[in-house]
Amino acid sequence: MEQEFEDIDSSGRWQNLYNEIRNQASEYPYKVAKLPMNRNLNRYRDVSPFDHSRVKLENSENDYINASLVMMEEAQRAYILSQGPLRNTCGHFWLMIWEQCSKAVLMLNRIIEKGSEKCAQYWPTSEEHPMSFTDTGFVVRLLSEEDQSYYTIRVLELQNTMVSMRSSL
Repeated sequence: MEQEFEDIDSSGRWQNLYNEIRNQASEYPYKVAKLPMNRNLNRYRDVSPFDHSRVKLENSENDYINASLVMMEEAQRAYILSQGPLRNTCGHFWLMIWEQCSKAVLMLNRIIEKGSEKCAQYWPTSEEHPMSFTDTGFVVRLLSEEDQSYYTIRVLELQNTMVSMRSSL
């Protein structure tokens, strides 16, 4: 696979590959993402979950979140691909994590890239100061943080105040 990436990169074919995927994707509708009540829940106008594979929130007035469930047959598991949460969707992000019983969150970008916000700060930066999301009833605590040269590992505790339960990520 690494060789395939190097070949695409060296021949400058990333744009062609992107266009090919985009053309194939046009077969699938994403009407729910474009509903007026959901527009302010999307970070980008052109990145939306397909209706058939979107994650649906169960314990929320609106079941929409900009996230897709992707089944990987080779790995025999499913993954959730999500936009970086907006300031107004962080509580719903944690609700999704709770409802889907996610054990880990991998963030593949920085909060700020090239001067623009790519993701709201959805976890606490200090062990002394948990973050509360009153709209969904979640409290997130930082239990530990380990900085590596190219990444950071954080252990978080997610508490659902609606049911008095906790879970570690």
